[in-house]
Amino acid sequence: MEKPQHSDADSDQEKSDFDEVIGTHKSWLKSVLGLGALEAKLWVTSSAQLLALMCGVIFLLLTTWLLIIASSAAIAWSYGFSLVGILLTATLVTFLSSIVLLYLVKQTLKSMDFTRTFDAIIPTEDE
Repeated sequence: MEKPQHSDADSDQEKSDFDEVIGTHKSWLKSVLGLGALEAKLWVTSSAQLLALMCGVIFLLLTTWLLIIASSAAIAWSYGFSLVGILLTATLVTFLSSIVLLYLVKQTLKSMDFTRTFDAIIPTEDE
């Protein structure tokens, strides 16, 4: 029995079909990557805008806190409290506030435990 001979036309047709499949996949991958790049660009822009807005909120909250302390100090001074006592009280209130915020930061960091994620990705030898 003779083996059927592939003609050059069949081989060119297969090569053409293969090139077409590769071209289709390349164009699909390019559109998917383009969409991903567009989404990433929108995400980065939105994140920058959110960061700027949060900085504004933090600035306003800090200003409000200082004005509350200044208003309390002015009211206390109008009632005859000593200026040194008012300043020491304001300093103590600010210091205690920073301790409370530091405690909240530590609690937040403690709750950000990534060991479950690491264990899921890279199991320990015990498992």
